[in-house]
Amino acid sequence: MMFGIHIMNLEAIDLNLLLVFEALMDERQVTRAAKRIGLSQPAMSNALTRLRRTFNDQLFIKTSTGMIPTPTAQTLSEPVHLALSKLREALDSKRAFNHTESRRTFHILANDYIEITLLMRLLQTLRARARGIKLRLHRPRNLFEPPTASELTESFDLAISLSPNPLVLDSSARSELLWEEGNVCIARKTHPLIQNKLSIKQYAEADHIAVFYKQQGQGVIDTLLAQKGLSRRTVVHVPHFTTVPFAVSETDLIATIPESLAKKFSKQLKLQVLPLPIAIPPFRLTLLWHERFHNDPAHQWMRNLLIEHCR
Repeated sequence: MMFGIHIMNLEAIDLNLLLVFEALMDERQVTRAAKRIGLSQPAMSNALTRLRRTFNDQLFIKTSTGMIPTPTAQTLSEPVHLALSKLREALDSKRAFNHTESRRTFHILANDYIEITLLMRLLQTLRARARGIKLRLHRPRNLFEPPTASELTESFDLAISLSPNPLVLDSSARSELLWEEGNVCIARKTHPLIQNKLSIKQYAEADHIAVFYKQQGQGVIDTLLAQKGLSRRTVVHVPHFTTVPFAVSETDLIATIPESLAKKFSKQLKLQVLPLPIAIPPFRLTLLWHERFHNDPAHQWMRNLLIEHCR
């Protein structure tokens, strides 16, 4: 049995429908999926009808934000991807990936800090070397936790995870450390209490703006301050890094952000960039992908391009 879900004869399945299924799982939209595999939209809709009949399930539910896979589709996703990946590997083992002709869309999970410091430079390179390749960026739900193996299998080609600690990954996930980066404190140049230096007392007593994602509790900075018998007053929590420098530039708030982001905005927004008076772990930028993509020539090309931009 190929899938372990329905008792059916493999010979009864049109294997071309598996390409349709894979495209719909990756693109979550009929028109884009049709374009990806070279079908007209009516032909794609017809193929989806045949898929639903074959597996006796809706497979994909249309919503205002795209096609949502059913539990049956989620269960089918990994074995279908693995089977097609093995087949492609066998058929394409002697054929190099031609990035100048590719029309592939890469789904990348990353926050806005990574978009600004890395992915915008990557986009410039793609426009120069591979204009047909597209990026579709997705926002992580949590700031420091990597995606699950199933998310890497079903939803994203690549993820760039931001973590101060070594990642604990599923055995099916592959990873590559891109870089480590320290943090700094920023304040506006006309801040009434902070000028050119920052004591731990000033840091703890100042009003802060901080980046927090959903369902996160106390952060590492608050934990470290508490160990010293101190606490800070965070008056604004935001889910985006790029909001922070603008808020600091127009208020007496201070913030702790990655050094490269601070330097990028310091001149434009007239910010002080100050060493932190407390030692906190650096950010670790780690590239993640599922093992099913590991030998895919297009995926290898994109991974190497990302790594090249980090060196």
